[in-house]
Amino acid sequence: MNLRGNASPTTLLAACFAAALVLVSHPGESEAQRQATRSLIINPLLDERLHLPDGEVRGFHSFGGWAGFGHFAYSSDDHHLWYQDLGGYVELWRNGRSQSLLLTGQIQFIADPHNDINFNPRAIFWEEGLLYTVRMNPGYLQLGFLHRCKHDIDNMDRGEERSLIFSSVTVRYQQPLSVFRDNDLILMGAYDNYLITYDRRDPRALEEHPPDWNDLQNEFTLQAHWMENPYGSGPFVDSRINIISLDSGLYINRGFSAGWNLHRSGGEFRVQVSYEYLHDSGIPAIPEGVHLLGIGIRANSAFVIR
Repeated sequence: MNLRGNASPTTLLAACFAAALVLVSHPGESEAQRQATRSLIINPLLDERLHLPDGEVRGFHSFGGWAGFGHFAYSSDDHHLWYQDLGGYVELWRNGRSQSLLLTGQIQFIADPHNDINFNPRAIFWEEGLLYTVRMNPGYLQLGFLHRCKHDIDNMDRGEERSLIFSSVTVRYQQPLSVFRDNDLILMGAYDNYLITYDRRDPRALEEHPPDWNDLQNEFTLQAHWMENPYGSGPFVDSRINIISLDSGLYINRGFSAGWNLHRSGGEFRVQVSYEYLHDSGIPAIPEGVHLLGIGIRANSAFVIR
């Protein structure tokens, strides 16, 4: 196995991820907030085809997107049956091979089974923000602001509602590594500091039930994404852990996915199975934890959305 890159940040990130795997393998009391892009790494500088000569500056240099659809074959609650992801980015500014500024927006749509056609719209999670990326030696550093919110859909018959806002300043470090092939593994460590939080529930008496997203403070994310063939078709594996700080303490969210990536010049098509654990899914007005086991398909921009 060949791991390339500066030893200090790489070793630290790898050690942190190893610790994360230990936590993932030992479930305990935990709670977390979901993000529409929690399983995506967005970085146009990863695409070698789009590089400019050093010193050359260009506006609106590139754009890309992704879409996904899937079925929760097993869900431990009655709020999740289908999901749909849709998102994209526009690279507003590029400086040679070293710097990038992009605008991104995406949604995640959730449907439950409670109507005659077994597909009942339940909730939408929305995210938009700016990400600035600079090439380091080694790796990439990202800084940005992400606004997120969640809203119920068609909930008049329920007599209850839950609306969320959780916006943060984010710092991310991404490190491509070589295990079996060049750059077949990418590690990411991310830190989010929540500046805007809102957890509104109707009837208001339901706000007494914890956890309360008004108490969100910080979040640390560790993610590893491996592709057997980064520039072609083959299997992939993705694993992540989110450590969240609320006023009441630290909590854990985790997920895993694996599948097959079919690569084409214009992008990639994926078939995958995934598992995720959320102590608070953010959907019911009285918070509930959920285990989600799903199967789905996804289309991504080539070399950009990992």
